[in-house]
Amino acid sequence: MKRTRTRSIMVVLLTLAYFAGLIYHIVNLSLHSSEWVSMPQNAHIADSEGLADAGMIYDRNGIVLAQSLNGTRIYNASEAVRRACLHVVGDDSTNISTAVQTIYRSELSGYNFIFGLGQPDFIRTSNNITLTIDAGLQTTALSALGDRKGAVIVYNYKTGEILCMTSTPTYDPQNVPEDIETNDDYEGAYLNRVLSGVYPPGSTFKLVTSAAALEYIPDAENIEYNCTGSDEIGTKEFNCFSVSGLVTMREALAQSCNCYFGFLALRLGGEQMTAQAQKMGFNNCYTIDGAQTAKSIYNVSEANDNELAWSGVGQYTVLSTPINMAIISAAVANGGIPVMPYFIKEIKGATGTLKSGSTSLGSIMMPPDIAQKLYDYMDYTVETNYGKNYFCSSLDICAKTGTAEIDEGIAHAWVTGFSKDEDCPLAFAVVVEHGNSGYGVAIPVATAVLDAAAAASTLHPYSRFRSAP
Repeated sequence: MKRTRTRSIMVVLLTLAYFAGLIYHIVNLSLHSSEWVSMPQNAHIADSEGLADAGMIYDRNGIVLAQSLNGTRIYNASEAVRRACLHVVGDDSTNISTAVQTIYRSELSGYNFIFGLGQPDFIRTSNNITLTIDAGLQTTALSALGDRKGAVIVYNYKTGEILCMTSTPTYDPQNVPEDIETNDDYEGAYLNRVLSGVYPPGSTFKLVTSAAALEYIPDAENIEYNCTGSDEIGTKEFNCFSVSGLVTMREALAQSCNCYFGFLALRLGGEQMTAQAQKMGFNNCYTIDGAQTAKSIYNVSEANDNELAWSGVGQYTVLSTPINMAIISAAVANGGIPVMPYFIKEIKGATGTLKSGSTSLGSIMMPPDIAQKLYDYMDYTVETNYGKNYFCSSLDICAKTGTAEIDEGIAHAWVTGFSKDEDCPLAFAVVVEHGNSGYGVAIPVATAVLDAAAAASTLHPYSRFRSAP
């Protein structure tokens, strides 16, 4: 009798486990089947056949960026537009992992839970996708970058809409080069450097060090340091680009004094520097409309004093994505809390709107009073060091440049910042690989795109850049 009872309990438990597993599988299948079918490992949808009957992709102004005609995927008539929008739209393959045609392939292709990809044409549910990007700004950014590798990100820090996300090197998705896998000119061409490129941030990281000092050191803004052009930290030399003289934090940021921020990092220590860096997006990834960014890195766990000091000026092993620096600038503009960027404006099918982009807030990066101080410092930096007219004639810009030294070759050129204009509230970041000078190389690239954005905003101030959340 006892043995029979034990067997009955086991049968009941196995039955319950079976049905629990079945329910779990059904729920996962219903929730994630469209994601699974879009995975690159699925050869049927990962090649060009997967886009044979796919929906259309538009920019924010209704310009067609991609469509399917007679079983063939066709891209915009302009080669410049095709190349400029490649890393956002994608090509026929799924090689660009963060592109719309990779992430949203099942929605574009008309995947159906019942029929899969084989549903009859009369019930096919392919969907059209409208992006937040502006094709004109994309081509402006591509032209400004020229034949240099780099990235440009510009987004509305009030609504979160990404207006420009351009990465180079690029190629024409309508005519993919036959030697793309072997030609060094296309090295890294599948990488959207805005989201997935990581670089030493150089002096742009002084924004993080400033925020840490203002957070953890009493009266930090009035700390003075007499810069003679170099000093000794941890028995090794620590150099500046020039002799800054006696400076406080505001003047040190404007003159980009390495020694000042190196000593600040040393005074703060690794724990407080790490805490502030993590608040400002380092050691974490963002997921933006299904595209996961690379991780920005700040790790000084094994750093000596000299290395810790160099970390305070964005060197040592510090790395950042361009989009992370743009989000930091957006946080400064928004009182310490960034509006998170997005690039999908709408996904719409025969049954209505499936997805609409909406404003969302990120985690607090700094208290409002600290954000205001950084706001003022970045404004002062442009006014006294870069020149308001040199930077951007049509917008009032607050910014910080960077020249990021690397182990081999010419330094990378950086600039990040935001516009103060209510009619055109833009946060941005630009990196030009081996550009050497943030001032001489990155600023002109940013200026070209920002001036174009300002012109577009003047023509269409509400529909383009001040759209409601």
